Order: sequence, then structure tokens, then C-alpha cells
Amino acid sequence: MPVKKKKFEYQPLSLKDILRKMKQNIDLMIDLAYSAIKFGSKELAEETSEIEKNIHELTFLLNLQIIQTNAGGFKRAKKLEPIVVMGYSIDKISDALADIAHVVKINSDITQFTTLFWDYVPEPIVTVKICEGCEYEGQFRRDIHFRSKQGVDLIAIIRDGKFLFEKTERIFKGDILIVKGEKGPIRELKAKCCDTEPVSFDLEHEVVEPIFNLDNPEVKEYLIDLKKLYIQITDISETMTELAMAALFFNNYELAEDVLEMEELMDGLNITFEKELLDFSHYMENPRDLTGILRIVFSCEQISDAAANIAENVLRGFKVHEILQEAVKETSEVVVRETLSEDSFFKYKTYEQLQDRRYKRGFHIIALKRENKWIYSFKPDFVFLKGDLIIGLGPKETVEQWKKCVHPEKYKED
Repeated sequence: MPVKKKKFEYQPLSLKDILRKMKQNIDLMIDLAYSAIKFGSKELAEETSEIEKNIHELTFLLNLQIIQTNAGGFKRAKKLEPIVVMGYSIDKISDALADIAHVVKINSDITQFTTLFWDYVPEPIVTVKICEGCEYEGQFRRDIHFRSKQGVDLIAIIRDGKFLFEKTERIFKGDILIVKGEKGPIRELKAKCCDTEPVSFDLEHEVVEPIFNLDNPEVKEYLIDLKKLYIQITDISETMTELAMAALFFNNYELAEDVLEMEELMDGLNITFEKELLDFSHYMENPRDLTGILRIVFSCEQISDAAANIAENVLRGFKVHEILQEAVKETSEVVVRETLSEDSFFKYKTYEQLQDRRYKRGFHIIALKRENKWIYSFKPDFVFLKGDLIIGLGPKETVEQWKKCVHPEKYKED
């Protein structure tokens, strides 16, 4: 017997509030979807599905509000077009993210692939336990400023088996934090939380039979190549979403062009990955174990297409609607595009050195363009050079300081 769906109750919201909520929901959904596959957590997958439902309702409200209040001919309609496209594209991105999380249910062994070769992941998602003596115990989550002061994103708190997402939650001894960030800040956070255990991807510590024979050098070599491609694809899809939203909110043509460049790169990577995965299937006892990986990569392609759709809207010359301008004022993080200059504090520094708070300022470098090549994953010894185009994501309160580190001549004091 089919399950009766919950009846939708109309609760009017302003367009600005709808857009703000959509942005907040999709940001959280990105983290949860990738957390679900990295931890093999059905609870996180379910939470991702709940957010997808929220976004569907918000998309409905968005379209309803536009139809109700904004009739007014071609000029008025053209002005609202970016908002309509944004709503449609976010809805499509949420569908793809829900599909990614759903992989946990159809392929429980996916974590064996996603947690291999940790050193290749620029911002891994890991667990940190609040232990006796932690300085954060008793504090509200919102007052700790994990991104701007600690250099990591707190995705969720696990307490007594329940996932908590509200910023009004307090931190208590025994809590498990799910965090995303570079390895240096993660280790620092573990030390502050008095968590002396090794960095862990595990939530349930279940022992499972390995599906990959890492004792076979050919298998290991294939997996390393596949892992590099997989990380590129997942990183690019996430980056494209962030950049497309920033391009729309700030009416930034350069960011929009970057997104379309990445979309072309994504098409080629997907074809290469599919071919490599088919070749690798010959080494698998049960090739069906690779279904989940293939599904994730397919969903990333859908995400990149939706992000490109947003970027194309910007390049067609549609101006930023005042509602978007109001909504962007309430976002906590911004995307910044800056070129590394002759006097830059970043010049000749390694990626590891830039994790120092003097330079980092809570920002994460999500992409770099050197000449005509895009780079998304950075090993600790990667060296930054003059002329590198850096795209960073970080808190509003430190954006000016970060810009001055990258290009001091441009932002020097008058």
C-alpha cells in the first residue's frame, strides 16, 4: 500500500527569506551528502533526504511568490529570470545530492573506496570527540566560530546517537563532532578537544570484509588513479556550485566564465573515469560493488550541469535583482577571486605553510588557476607562485585581511 504523503501547508515567506533558506539548505546538503558516503552513514543519508524535501518546498514557494506578486510584463519578468533559474538549478542540485547520499543504501561498501588514500583529500571529513579538559565544553556552537577561528567547518554534532545541526546547540563532553577542513587545522582541533585517538573516518567501527585486494600491486595502482579522478570530479562539482552561486549573487562575469571552463573539464573527466572504472572491474570479484561509485560520479555530472546553467544566466547579461542583493547580505561566507601579486605573502609559500592563521584567516582555497590549468587538490608541499589565480571561500569578517595577504599592493592602506 502506498505511503500517504504529508500535505504541504502554505506558509508565506518573502522572496529574500526563501533565497536565503535555499542557500543555507544547499550548503548544508553538500556537506551532508558527501559525509554520508564517506562515513557510510544511513542517518546522514536520511538527513540529506529531509533537506531535499525542504528545498522542494522552498522551490514551490519561490515560484508561487513570483507568480503571485510579480506580474508586470517582459521587463519585470527578465529582471526575475535569474531568481527563477537559481531556484530551478538548486532544486536539480539537491536531487543529485540526494542520489549521492542514497548510494549508502544501495552499496554499503562505498566507504572502502571513499576513505582510501587520505593524503589525496584536500579537506577530508572526519570525526572529533570532545574529551575531558576540552576548552569548548559548555560553549554554544555559534560562539566558537569554527571556520574563522579554527579553520574547519562543523557539519554536525552526534550526541546519544542523534545528529544535531542547530547553531544554538551547546558542546558537551562525549559529543562527536563531524568536521571538514585541512589536515593541519583538524589535528589542532583534535588537540584542543583532548582527543588523542588517530584521525578517524569511522562512526560505528564495524569490521567489514574488504572488497579491494590492496596486496595486488596492479589493483593498488588502478585505485590510486581512480581515486585521483574521483576526487577531482567531486571537488569540481562542489566548487562549481559555490562559484555559480557567487557569480549570480555578485553578478560576477569572471566567476561565471570560470564555472563554464570547469564544466568542460568535468565532461572530459567523467568519460575518462567511466572508461577507467570499466577496465578496473575486471579485477573485481563482484563488479556490481562499483555501482555506487559510478552513481556518485553521474550525480556529480548533474550537479555541474545545474551550476553551469546558473553561470550561463549571468553571462547572458541578466542583472542582479535587489532581492538577491538583500539575501547576500545575510550570508555568512563569501567567495573571493584574487591574483597572487609580486609582494604577496603567499608567494613561494607551500600549501602547508598557508594553514598558518596569519595567512589563512579562516579561508579555504577551493581552486587555483595557473596559466590555463585548473588545480583543485593541493598536497602539503604545493608551492604558490606569482600570477596564480586563487579562488577562496571564507567568512565575511576576515575577507579584507585575506585579500591583503594575497595582493597587498591592491589593498594597501591609503
